[in-house]
Amino acid sequence: MKTYLSIALLAVTLSGCSSKEQRQFVSGCKMGGVEGSTCKCIYKKLEKKYGKDDLVNQLYTMEQSQSFQNDMIQAGYQCMKE
Repeated sequence: MKTYLSIALLAVTLSGCSSKEQRQFVSGCKMGGVEGSTCKCIYKKLEKKYGKDDLVNQLYTMEQSQSFQNDMIQAGYQCMKE
């Protein structure tokens, strides 16, 4: 029982490390058939390039720019190689 509680606590703690936006991005990405670790990698690369606020704006806009879409594809390729 102690081990189960420790694992549950660890899972809650680790899930709290990512932002709401990252969790939503990863969830949607995984629904597209991509591994969760690859989705997290893509998000982190995009966040590094755009910064948190600009990335969130890009993700929530109705029409993403062509350059942002290209950056997302490139990040995906890089993360799949890693």
